[in-house]
Amino acid sequence: MRNIRLAFLGGRGIYSNYGGVENAIREISDVISQKENTKVTVYGTKTEDFSKVNQEIIKNVQAVNSPSWIYKKLGQHGIIFWCVLHLMFISRPNVVFVFASGPCIFTPLLRLSGIKVVSSLRAIDSARDKWGFVSRNILRMGEYCAWRFANVFTANSKEMIEIYSKYRSDALFVPNGAKSINVDAVNTLSKYNLIPDEYMLFAARIDPVKRLHLLVNAHNNISQKRRMKLVIAGGNSKDPEYLNKQISDANGDILFVGHLGQQELEALLKNSRAFISPSILEGMSNSILSAMINGKAVLAADIKANTDILDDDRAVFPADNLDLLQSGLMKISNDKDFCFNLGVKLKEHAQSNFSWESTANKFYNAALACINAKDDS
Repeated sequence: MRNIRLAFLGGRGIYSNYGGVENAIREISDVISQKENTKVTVYGTKTEDFSKVNQEIIKNVQAVNSPSWIYKKLGQHGIIFWCVLHLMFISRPNVVFVFASGPCIFTPLLRLSGIKVVSSLRAIDSARDKWGFVSRNILRMGEYCAWRFANVFTANSKEMIEIYSKYRSDALFVPNGAKSINVDAVNTLSKYNLIPDEYMLFAARIDPVKRLHLLVNAHNNISQKRRMKLVIAGGNSKDPEYLNKQISDANGDILFVGHLGQQELEALLKNSRAFISPSILEGMSNSILSAMINGKAVLAADIKANTDILDDDRAVFPADNLDLLQSGLMKISNDKDFCFNLGVKLKEHAQSNFSWESTANKFYNAALACINAKDDS
């Protein structure tokens, strides 16, 4: 069997814990890199704190990172463009996996250069309310390029497959995976003065679409005697005023810990009583799946991307419904047995239906199909 060269493009690098795209790329590339006669490269940037990720788990993967000055002067689009040029003129992989709406705008350029592409939409990013006119239309163009020009087009939610299947009948559903957490949490819990099973966790980028303001309001409305501590993990806000308002509005039982590295975040999730996600725009949430596989109760907005994976009415509330979110937080705060039983049910469902190995194998098989198919470009 000949050597297969595969590359991942779209996140900030394999050492980054910035968001769901980076986490998915890290897990998928780790599995694929262990395939026989397969070389895997992950593209990113040098702006991240590499020490925040366990580098041992990605020892088989080559990291190619753009110079830090590109990010400082040109931002994320500059990073992606530099990586595309490197792909086209230096590394020349057989197939590149392009993740997320923005990077997918370069799909036609990669195809014209003779590189085959497996695109992967992780959410309909153009629908997020944080973007201005120019950025929103760039994302829309990326979403168009993802299904129109890729050799294989994938999405990680059934909802997106339904939306795009009218344009691309062979759209491939590839769900995210999940894995059990095994991390020493003593130092992290001590650092934030937390007691295991005595707090709820929200973890996401601080973005209005994630509905942190709704969560803060709901928690504020619960009396101090009946509410559990709520930990808010997240940073990278595009709207500092929004973040500052949530901090100023929050009661004394809401703890903002900022953006965390992988190990600290996993420690907080592993020891929480429940994971809370009021977000109204998701693809398939890595965080929810991680909470499920680790036996945590979940309370999430009932958007289709969430109901497709949760499979339990007790784990959802009507999106943007303040009163029912508040009721759910009270239930979690005051009923340990409910949380335990829900966590057991969600863990069983996740173990049966979601794994990173299965997800990685679907991407790997898609790449093989590209390599073996006659190029129609």
